[in-house]
Order: sequence, then structure tokens, then C-alpha cells
Amino acid sequence: MGEELISKKDVLELTGISYGQLYRWKRKGLIPEAWFIRRSTFTGQETFFPREKILARIEEIRALKEGQSLDELVQILAPETAPEAVKHDQPTSLNPIGPGAAGLLWKEGGYSFSELVALACGAAALRAGIPLPEARLLVDLVRDGEALLRSPTGVAVVLGEKALDGKAFSVRTVFGVVGREPVRLDRESRVKHRLELEPVAEQVKQALREVR
Repeated sequence: MGEELISKKDVLELTGISYGQLYRWKRKGLIPEAWFIRRSTFTGQETFFPREKILARIEEIRALKEGQSLDELVQILAPETAPEAVKHDQPTSLNPIGPGAAGLLWKEGGYSFSELVALACGAAALRAGIPLPEARLLVDLVRDGEALLRSPTGVAVVLGEKALDGKAFSVRTVFGVVGREPVRLDRESRVKHRLELEPVAEQVKQALREVR
């Protein structure tokens, strides 16, 4: 079952914000482009949103904007719009990553938002029993897909495994795939680990808010 949607008209009525505010926040990146969903209705094309996500995000913006500029809010609520603006020196202190993921680190500090999300993906794989070298593969995969973090809704990260058997050899290869759902592997491969990118990104955002 898909997410419950809410129309733009109902969003404006429920929250009391204006059309201009909604689209100003969209231009700033506070509300992801992917949340603006165009659907055909009997009156023509209308815009809908994932109900829980849009209402929660508007509540967050309104709660924080009195003491923050919009640019500061972008770094707090939507750092994926400018991942280079986030610099964190102790990734393992963040709950989505944790001390158990120390083996995934590749530098002393200065991790951007996209790099923190990549580490969180690797950490989730480790907690699921995936070996360290394969978790590192996922980290590298997400790091290389930074553009996807600017709109992570519906993006999946998949670790696959494939066996190649011949008369005199047998080889097992592990590979990673990242992309928008549905992400499918060929029939000779199996899924070892799969996760959705958006919840991981949200967990990292929340962890960053808590240390501010």
C-alpha cells in the first residue's frame, strides 16, 4: 500500500501557510521536489503530497524558523540540498552510525551530509550481519550517488550476490546497486541486503539536529 496523499489545497487549509510560503520553502530545498506529486483529477492536474511527511516538515519549519534564517534551516532540515555545507568530525557519535562502524571511516573528520548517510547505510548493513568489506562497498556506492540524496524518496540501495559456476571453478561475486524503485536484479542473482535511502537520510538529519 502506498503513502496516503494530501492535496495542496488541504495542506494550505490545515496548516494556515500561504501558497507563496509553500513554494518559497520548495525553492530553498526545505520541501523536497519529489514530494510535489502531480496527479490527474476530474478538474485537471493537481498537486498532492505524502501526507505525514509534508505536515511534519511544515510543523518543523514553523517551530524553528523564528530563531533561524531560511539558509540555516536548510542546513538543519534539508542538508541534502547542500551536502558540502555539513561538516561533522565524529561520525561514530551519531546514532545511525555508532562506534561499531568505525571500520568504515576513511578520513579523520570533515564528513559531509552525503558521506554521513553513506556511513549510516554501511552501519545498517553491519548490524544486519553483512561483512565489513561488503558494507564498505555499500558506503562507496552511496558516496558516488550524492545527487540521489537531493531527492531520496523512492531510492533503494541493494547489495546483491551472484554465483558463477563452471566445470573447473566456482566464483561468488558481491555487487551493489542504487537507484529508484523498482530496483531489480537478474534472475541469477539474489538480494543480500536492501534498504531505502530516504529513512536513512532522515535518521542522519535527526541525529545532526540533536548535536546542534
